[in-house]
Amino acid sequence: MAADKSVLTTFEAAKLCNVSYNTIKNWIKRGMLQAYRTAGGHLRIKREELERFAREHSIPLADRGRAVGRRVLIVDDEEPIREVLVELLSQYPERLEVYTAADGFEAGSLVESLRPDLIILDLVMPGLDGFKVCQRVRSSERTQHARILVLTGFPSEQNIQRVSSMGADSCLAKPIDRKILFDSVATLLKPKGKVRKQVRPSVKGSS
Repeated sequence: MAADKSVLTTFEAAKLCNVSYNTIKNWIKRGMLQAYRTAGGHLRIKREELERFAREHSIPLADRGRAVGRRVLIVDDEEPIREVLVELLSQYPERLEVYTAADGFEAGSLVESLRPDLIILDLVMPGLDGFKVCQRVRSSERTQHARILVLTGFPSEQNIQRVSSMGADSCLAKPIDRKILFDSVATLLKPKGKVRKQVRPSVKGSS
């Protein structure tokens, strides 16, 4: 498909966003993605509209024509923590495509569309918590490849065992410094193998 094509079919849009045709139709039906009908009744989407939608919802388009790094999704309901992690990962030696989600529900949607290589996941969040997010990631063939690094202010043995049983690859305690984060990311982005569960001292009151 030509990268400069200005009008897209719903199937082309779905391919660019790496989602199903029905997902594109649902976005249009809900008014999230603007489309119009041709004289023959077929749905069409302007390329610029799809790019706007993709930017707003952190969805990478498949044909951007540039080398991209491996994708990392940060899931934490505390904005300051998300900002700190984004800043730290911007300094990582390897190029990373970093995205964020403010809760488990948003994470579920982004995990399906982004298919990240690594998820940095908080455990204690309102609504859909980190345990359930981890379980959903592992239960889907589309997302079970992702490595999961849990960062938590509550690194009790019970929490660690529980989230490990749900498929987390590593568990570290908040707050975390740059070297520990980078070492963990480097380990988890290596070809898959047995990853030792890790725990670091926590600070009371973090989540």
